[in-house]
Amino acid sequence: MVAEEGVAEAAEAPAPAGEGEDGMQEGPAYLPEEDRPPGEALDAEPSSSGGGGGRGAAGAPLLTEQAAAMDPDHPLLERAQRLLKDQLEAKRAQLHGELKEKRNALKRAQQQREAVGVELYGFQQTLAKLQLALAKAQEGLAETSEARQQIEADVAAAQALLEEQLGVAKQERAAVERSQRELDRLGETLKQVKSEIAVTKRAAHAAEEAVQRLEKEKQRQDFLIDGLQGTLRSLQQQLSQHAAQLDAQRRETRAARETLAEAEADMEGVAFEKKQLLAQWKSSLNAIQRRDEALAAIEEAMRQQREQERAIDTEAAGFKRDIERQQIANEQLDAIARKAEAEADAVSRQVATFVERQERVSEEIDKLAASLGETEERLRRAGVEGRALSHEAAAVDRAAQRAAVEAREVEVESLRALSGATTAEKSSAKTAADIQALRAACDEEELRIASIQNELAKLQVDVLNTEAHNGRLAEALALLEAELKDKEAAVARYELDLKRRGDEIERRTRDIDALNRKYEKVVAARPEAVSAGPLEAAIASLGREIDSKGAEGRELQRRWLNKQTELVALQAENGRLQELLQRRKAEVTVLTQKRARLERQLERQEREAKSLRAAGDRLQTELARVDGLIGRHEGLKAVLREEQTQLEGRAMAELRGMEEDAARLGSSIDEGAANKQQLVADLIEVERQIMLWERKIQLEREMQEVLDPTVGEGVVASMGREVRRMELRLAELLRLQEALMQELERTLSKHEIIGMKKAAQASVRAKASGAAEATAKRSMNDLKRMLRDAEREASAAEARLRELGQRAADAEGGREAAGAACGELRARAEALRERIAAAALERHEALLATAAQQRLARRYEEIASGRYRPAASDPAQLEAEVARAEERRGRVVAALGALRAERPQLAAEVDRVLAHDRAVAAALQGGGGGGGLGGSSSGGGGGGSS
Repeated sequence: MVAEEGVAEAAEAPAPAGEGEDGMQEGPAYLPEEDRPPGEALDAEPSSSGGGGGRGAAGAPLLTEQAAAMDPDHPLLERAQRLLKDQLEAKRAQLHGELKEKRNALKRAQQQREAVGVELYGFQQTLAKLQLALAKAQEGLAETSEARQQIEADVAAAQALLEEQLGVAKQERAAVERSQRELDRLGETLKQVKSEIAVTKRAAHAAEEAVQRLEKEKQRQDFLIDGLQGTLRSLQQQLSQHAAQLDAQRRETRAARETLAEAEADMEGVAFEKKQLLAQWKSSLNAIQRRDEALAAIEEAMRQQREQERAIDTEAAGFKRDIERQQIANEQLDAIARKAEAEADAVSRQVATFVERQERVSEEIDKLAASLGETEERLRRAGVEGRALSHEAAAVDRAAQRAAVEAREVEVESLRALSGATTAEKSSAKTAADIQALRAACDEEELRIASIQNELAKLQVDVLNTEAHNGRLAEALALLEAELKDKEAAVARYELDLKRRGDEIERRTRDIDALNRKYEKVVAARPEAVSAGPLEAAIASLGREIDSKGAEGRELQRRWLNKQTELVALQAENGRLQELLQRRKAEVTVLTQKRARLERQLERQEREAKSLRAAGDRLQTELARVDGLIGRHEGLKAVLREEQTQLEGRAMAELRGMEEDAARLGSSIDEGAANKQQLVADLIEVERQIMLWERKIQLEREMQEVLDPTVGEGVVASMGREVRRMELRLAELLRLQEALMQELERTLSKHEIIGMKKAAQASVRAKASGAAEATAKRSMNDLKRMLRDAEREASAAEARLRELGQRAADAEGGREAAGAACGELRARAEALRERIAAAALERHEALLATAAQQRLARRYEEIASGRYRPAASDPAQLEAEVARAEERRGRVVAALGALRAERPQLAAEVDRVLAHDRAVAAALQGGGGGGGLGGSSSGGGGGGSS
């Protein structure tokens, strides 16, 4: 940009006459001789310094153009200076009359140069503004990138928290289900105890009233009612089980339909995007065709413009109109180029979108593969459990059949023995209770078998759905990869076509310049009409002499231009050879030594090309570095793909090995089951005797596990360690991604800076070539091209900023959604914990009530059999003892309430103690209800309970 300002200042400040050789650099020399007004080449100020003043006249264009690119002591300039000196000394006297006209022409040329300089200054100001806007856009891009990284980190943390909460909720849900099952079993036990208590109460009433006949009838009715109630409860349980199974199947069907609908929507979206990309591709091809047509039209307009310039040399207004027409055509070309660049940016964004989608699909495939492994493992375990449970169910069925036969026999014997003594009646009642317990156990086993079969069916459906979904995702991934390869090939073809057309434009420009020179020679060779007068003859003679001298000067100028062209060609060839030499030696020598050796060699040949070669060396270095970074990125990408393929192969091999192990384990289980059947047949009789005690022991053990806070700590700790390991791995991957992005940004920034330096040095080299008019035009073209590049980069930066803003908004929305989901999960987890605590408390209370009722039942049995005698036989003394016990209990309850208010962290333990109190109160109420029958016996039972 500084070089172009220097050109404008040189054009606006002509050197005064009489400066000797320095006068050869004045302003009019920047226009070709055929484009100047007549006689302008001879404009010079008379000077008393002889030879020095003569060099500012007719030979000024040639000397100025030579001095602009060559040393004044050059042999070519020495010959030209000698010829021009002889010519100017001979014609000095005849040129004073034309001095005024030349000054006017000089003034017009200066005004024209000033206008061009002002326009160039405006372009430079616009370029500076665009560069500032580009810097601001890059700063905004960096800020947006940082914000995006922060948002991605927040989203990753929210996702990790969400997964953790989901795992906790799943565990809590399983615990709730276990608690519910335990509560159901406790309820059944409580019902059984209540039935036993009722039987005991009825036996006590029968013993006291001694009404054997009514008691037998009542007992028969009670048995019948209990049997009907048991049947009704079993039917209700079956109804609730079937309803739950129906609801579960409906939910699974609805979830499967939703999954199918989502997959169909995804496929439709992919098809629509594919059609949209094809349409954009066609529009891009049409735009390229229109650009070619516009380029041809512009070339035709350029040819017409040059013809008009040669036709109207002295008409400044026509020259300005031609400039405006050319500017309009250039603006149209700029608009077409910007449109094509915008379309290319859109295609690149689509390619980036496909790459991101491919990454998301690969991540989803990895997740589905992991889910498939877990599902298969669950299916294998469920199959093993199903086979074990089927064998157990068969054994239980056989035991139930035998128990039913025995129960019928016991019922017959019980009915026969009901007319006996009270002890026989109690035995029959106990037998009836055992029969009911066996029936309840059979019902539970049947429900368990049905639930396991449902779970197996659901697992099979999940496996089939997962396999179908994996197949569809694999097909979609293959289609996306094929489309991505096609788009990359199309982009490469577009870039090659742009480069080829740029070379074609430069070649046509050189051809047009050569044709213009030929046309100027033909016009100069045409003879002019000869006037009849002596003055006209003298003028014509002088004109012909001037033309001949001008032709000689033009011939010398042409020869000088040819030499300069050859010199430029040699320089270009030398530069090309140096670049080739650098590429050949880059593998075996250090880059710094090679650049120093090339600089020493080029300093001996030509000093003017030193800056260009240094810039070329720096550009080659940066390009090699960029290529190395790109190659390293591709290598890392290939390594990641290979690792992914190996991981998939290992996962499939492990799955196959697990399937083989499952098959072998199934065969071994079948053999063990056959042996187990034989052993079970021998153990059934013994198990029937100890079934009741095992059930009580199991209930006590489960109660201890529920109350023990250390159960499950190992699983929670292992899950915490796994979560921390995954968080560390995620942080490491994010740091690697950030480093790669920063390296790529630095590379792109350096590439842009190198491109700008290359453009500036190209403009400097164009100025030094010697052709002033071609230099000015090329400088204008370079400035316009730089302006277009700056506008394109600014628009691209704005597009990137908009895209990053949209991504930031999407990430913010995702983060908010994840936060809402986390909050919902926390609320659900809190509700589950509350429900679990309430269920545990209820279960604890039920266990306490059951134990109290059992103790009370045993006390009734002891009273009825006469084994228990109360310590206090006096009712008044007994009531006093009961009152004192109630008072102590009230004080203890009050103290516990105060402790619960002072220490909220001990609320759970205090509630458990209060549950004991409520169980004792319920036992007292039961004892009081039964005491009405036995008088002092009831009072003793109440005291014992207290």
